[in-house]
Amino acid sequence: MKTILLCITVSLFVISCSSDSDFSAAENELPAEKKHQPAENIHNPYDKKGKEIYEKLNAFYEKNKIPNSYSELADQINFISERPITKSYKNSRLIQFTDEIVESIMEDPDNNMILIIQGSTMGTYAKASLIDFLQNLIIQRQEEFTITYNYITDYESNILTDSILDLDETETILTVASISRYSLYSAEERKDRDWETSVGSRPAKILFTVKESALTSIIALLGSCIN
Repeated sequence: MKTILLCITVSLFVISCSSDSDFSAAENELPAEKKHQPAENIHNPYDKKGKEIYEKLNAFYEKNKIPNSYSELADQINFISERPITKSYKNSRLIQFTDEIVESIMEDPDNNMILIIQGSTMGTYAKASLIDFLQNLIIQRQEEFTITYNYITDYESNILTDSILDLDETETILTVASISRYSLYSAEERKDRDWETSVGSRPAKILFTVKESALTSIIALLGSCIN
């Protein structure tokens, strides 16, 4: 009798451990998009500027596929830049992006970004700070979003306590940072959804990754963010 009871106890223990293990495994197999680091940064007073871009990207993807040509990416950038982003937009020119412009930015994002920022009216210190931020973002373009999120939010924290920047420069830099955060978050989402839809089917030849297109969009939008 004792032997039978012992066997039952052991069996129940094994089943319990197995169930816990199965639950943990199932938890680890949740879709990648459920595990994403949220894009929001409540400490950035201009966080809504990036969220507006994110919402526009979602609206674009409701009727369009992920861009896989310079022309398609130009259409996306024109769509999300329909309205100026900063309060000082009256001094800015709205550019109609073509596939040639997009290709130029994508082939040399670093120099294009520098030229746009150097042509602004920001002070030398602010220009150097923003250029350094975006150069590091370009270098990190293939990293997971959690890594780039931490990099961006750390930079935003430093900007918020930087006494050298004036109010307009602070707004400009934090707006660019916010747009960068939400654009890369959207790219992470699209990367996962593109993977889900391509499973079991022959994937199309990829001209550029969604993160490369996101960075191209960020650089293209600089003209709407700065004077």
